[in-house]
Amino acid sequence: MDTNYIKQILDEHKERSYEPVVIKRDIPIEVVTCLEERRQDLKGVIIDKEMVRFYPENFMASHVIGHIGEISEDELKNDEYYKQGDLIGRFGLEAQYEKSLRGKNGFRQVEVDVNGRPISNENLKRVEPEQGNKLVLTLDNDLQKTLEESMDKSLEQLKKSAGAAVVIDVKTGAILAMTSRPSFDPNKLVPPVSTKAVQEYINPGEGKKSVMQNRVISSKYPPGSTFKPVTGLAGLESGKVKASDVFNCKGVWSETNTRCTKAHGRVDFLRGMAASCNIYFIEAGRRAGIDIIYKYIQELGLDQKTGVDLPGEVSGSSSNPEKKEAAQLPILEKWYQDKQEEIEKKYDQLLKEATSEQEKNDLIFRKKDEQRVLKNEYQIKYNYDVKWRPHDTYILSFGQGANEFTPMGLANYTAAIANGGKLMRPYLVQRIESPDGKVISEFKPHVINQVDASAENLAMVREGMKKVAEIGGTAYGVFNDFPIKVAAKTGTAESGWGKDIYHGVFIAFAPADNPEIAFAGIIEEGYHGSTSAGPIAKAVFETYFGLDQEVGNGEVTESTPVTPSRPSTTPQPTTTTPADPTSPPPANGNTGGTENNRDTGDNGSDGNNGNNGDDGDSGNSGNSDQGDNGNPANEVPPSD
Repeated sequence: MDTNYIKQILDEHKERSYEPVVIKRDIPIEVVTCLEERRQDLKGVIIDKEMVRFYPENFMASHVIGHIGEISEDELKNDEYYKQGDLIGRFGLEAQYEKSLRGKNGFRQVEVDVNGRPISNENLKRVEPEQGNKLVLTLDNDLQKTLEESMDKSLEQLKKSAGAAVVIDVKTGAILAMTSRPSFDPNKLVPPVSTKAVQEYINPGEGKKSVMQNRVISSKYPPGSTFKPVTGLAGLESGKVKASDVFNCKGVWSETNTRCTKAHGRVDFLRGMAASCNIYFIEAGRRAGIDIIYKYIQELGLDQKTGVDLPGEVSGSSSNPEKKEAAQLPILEKWYQDKQEEIEKKYDQLLKEATSEQEKNDLIFRKKDEQRVLKNEYQIKYNYDVKWRPHDTYILSFGQGANEFTPMGLANYTAAIANGGKLMRPYLVQRIESPDGKVISEFKPHVINQVDASAENLAMVREGMKKVAEIGGTAYGVFNDFPIKVAAKTGTAESGWGKDIYHGVFIAFAPADNPEIAFAGIIEEGYHGSTSAGPIAKAVFETYFGLDQEVGNGEVTESTPVTPSRPSTTPQPTTTTPADPTSPPPANGNTGGTENNRDTGDNGSDGNNGNNGDDGDSGNSGNSDQGDNGNPANEVPPSD
């Protein structure tokens, strides 16, 4: 450090000149020795210790836990608690629960002589710092390890770098595991932050995936065929689709040229779900209509924030006639106005340059003709871009078009289907404890919405998802050797990033007949959900049910219980909660930390055994909207 650098730092903090300014952290002992030797010459220079956050698990759950950083000038102005150089939460739970984790600063009064040297005075005041509170999380340590290891394994096999997955308790909304890739080591972001860490994490460079983004809550993707349970439920609830109704899939929907992977022939509800037949769900969507489909998008919370207690969550998005017009009409009107002004400007200039009345009359005629053509073009664009068309309903019905949802939203909707229609608010913090273990706040399950659907129709959707993991279903290749019944839905979603670039999407819950745990995951550019995110779900379920302790050489060697090995300790849901997990709790504490709540389940990440059937969810429509096929496992779909 040179003199100018130090002066610059002091100038930046001159408004609070009475406070010490940190000019260097983590100094080596050689520098400490040198400074102490020159103490008399360095008036006002203080060497001190500070509490620094340490993350012993490094990369594990880093997007959940977050990291800390030095406070900014703007933040200093907004909160008198802090002083220059303090460290505050910058991401994840560190930011969300900063006021609970920060503790209380201590201080000491010091008397110095004319040379700035401390002198003894026993009457001066000293207040010891107070350690902050700690968070006890809903995360299950073993499931978190399995989720991360299986995610990394899938990405390595596919030679991809980005994905996200989350595991949720279907009865309470408690998040049991969450991961986003690429990941980061929060220790590298504790000041002083190296240039290498900034380059690697903050500014990874063009063409590289962003690191400081929790894709579970902050990225939204087209769901592909994982949306089909919504259309199925809407169709059944409309009364215009019965589970026994048979539609004839000839392999293509003629109105839009949307393809299935093959001609499935006569398909009913259960077969349509199992085979992921595009034609079936287009017809179901056509019968139900966009209004009731959109109703169940809202009922299941897919176009809203889930309310999870993390900063940075974004809402999912979908569309209906009103939303399409509200979004597209201003764009079209602006285009039309600009074109009109171009015509006016063009002919104003030409009329000024005209040399005869005949030439002027001809120009006026041509101007009116151009305006007429423009008006016709406006109407064509209005009918296509602004007005809701049957095609919009068809494409949306199988998960493409305007549909974009977060993995967190997909997991929460899956849990609601599994638990009989209770849309829960996901949460990560079970309770806040003081340093001596006293419970300060405790967070209970909270029902956001009871889905307006009959128990019979929800049960039929669950049965359809159960068929997905059985013989003939698109997830049979994932769970063909799994001893516990699983309900799932695969998806191959057109990314919109370029031709033939598809995301692999997968949702599932288990046990299928008495659900406890739900999963949603996506591998960016992973293509088939069954072969990309599906094995991750299987590995997580194996750990949850204790199957990974009985797996050897890819085979289950003993009979496996249907119930999990871990005790059920989570409270049952209620419609009220004593505290809102989405808002910061009361302030009490900078030296606290986060800790995992360890259940009795055994750790493991094995369990990608078995042959993965092809997802069978890629298709094609005449407007480049991703179709979703539905071929049984091990049948390769045609390329687009």
